[in-house]
Amino acid sequence: MRALMPDRPSPQVEKFDGTTNPDHHLRNFIDFMAFYTQSDPVKCRAFSLSLRGEALEWYYTLPPNSVDSFRTLTSMFKKQYSTNRYEEVTASELVNLRQGKDETLRAFMHRYNHAARRIKGASPEFIISSLPNCLKAGFVSESLYAELPNTLEELQQKMAKFIKMEDQRIFRKQQHEEHPVSGNKKEGKRRVENVQDQKPPANLNPRYDRYAHLTVPREKVLERALQGHTTERCQTLKDELEKLIRVGNLREFVKEDSGRTGHSPRKTRRSPENAKQKGNHSRDRSRSPPRHRSRSRPRERDLTVKGRIDTISGGFDGGGASSSA
Repeated sequence: MRALMPDRPSPQVEKFDGTTNPDHHLRNFIDFMAFYTQSDPVKCRAFSLSLRGEALEWYYTLPPNSVDSFRTLTSMFKKQYSTNRYEEVTASELVNLRQGKDETLRAFMHRYNHAARRIKGASPEFIISSLPNCLKAGFVSESLYAELPNTLEELQQKMAKFIKMEDQRIFRKQQHEEHPVSGNKKEGKRRVENVQDQKPPANLNPRYDRYAHLTVPREKVLERALQGHTTERCQTLKDELEKLIRVGNLREFVKEDSGRTGHSPRKTRRSPENAKQKGNHSRDRSRSPPRHRSRSRPRERDLTVKGRIDTISGGFDGGGASSSA
């Protein structure tokens, strides 16, 4: 087929490369050629100018004299690229379309409008009435249920307002996450707890080198000796009990073979005495306070306890009378 091309520039049509919908390309080409020429031979020759790549290679492989009209060329073109056509969307597919849980209204309306345009013969009333059921439950769907738009133009205007509201809400949420409000009570409480957790642990080392061997468990002794006192740690109780024993109390609970009388706490520790008490000492002497302790030793702090305290007046050599409180 021979044709004389008009003496004017050819129309600038978006070129088809074989990957898009052939029907869309044919419509665009025919619309542009309507202002250029109505001649079939010219359309057939100009059609190659709208192709590129693999599609242009296909055009040049057509057998000679196989194209007798533009209708024949379009039929051959559609068959060659029929697999690129969009599948038609049915009305049931539009009704079953659903907005995702985390999908924005803007993204869903893009999908909904695209699907609605691909339904052949879909009425505006059907597209409008189907939208509320496709939206996720919330303010937007309830507003559409309450008052449906009358036209597609009203629907688009109404949805544009809802999209602006959603965009503003998302923007404010992002600002709050990037710049949180100061003075949050929960965060303040969490900081205080973290500071408390970072405090150094209390020193749990024992205060004395040796402790008296008791005839009964310490719990029984504490019931009598530490009435009204609060028990914090086992080591503290042992130290308090040792203080009472060293000032002469609770001797009835101390074993006779305990050779540790007179030892001071570690902080004021002196050289240990080598003399050991004989096993034949009497019970009364073992209960009495030791005579070899120095008078210069610091006084133990007062304790509000109940017990027996023996005192000696007149010194070691005076031989004075003793009193009991």
